[in-house]
Amino acid sequence: MRAFSAFAIRARRILDDAGFPDIRIIASGGLDEYSIENLVRRNAPIDGFGVGTRAITSADAPYADFVYKLVEYEGEPKMKLSEGKASLPMRKQVYRQFAADGAMRADLIAPADGEPPSDEWTPLLETVIDNGEKSAPSPGLDAIRAFHADRMSRLPSGLRGARPAGAYSVEVAEELASAGR
Repeated sequence: MRAFSAFAIRARRILDDAGFPDIRIIASGGLDEYSIENLVRRNAPIDGFGVGTRAITSADAPYADFVYKLVEYEGEPKMKLSEGKASLPMRKQVYRQFAADGAMRADLIAPADGEPPSDEWTPLLETVIDNGEKSAPSPGLDAIRAFHADRMSRLPSGLRGARPAGAYSVEVAEELASAGR
């Protein structure tokens, strides 16, 4: 990563000396969260990062092991029972609890049709497609950026880096947990 940092410093100097201080520098090529963290820590004059292969695969978890699983059919809860692959039945809602200062405190996975556990919990999932039709307009890029920045600022500080320190509480509502037994 020293090479990326050195190239960026050299490129920034060349661009600034030529009168182009507004041209942005984008780094790409074999980057992952650790190399980006390293470059940011070094204060490399890089404005953005292009992450390709390592955004899709990871050395520590080289594939995403997930698949769509049926959880309800014609109003009836369904679940997969295969050992090591069991799923929780019925449609779900994820609720988030925020501390008084706005920081994320915990998440709760509960039945979608149930009542929120209390006013302290905010539902996170919303319908975006219903019967094949968009149910609301897509937010613009600025709104998406603002939402992401807000949520990142609310994560517990130990979970914001490339090497998370600590844990985040995610509970399963008793109604779901008992239905899966």
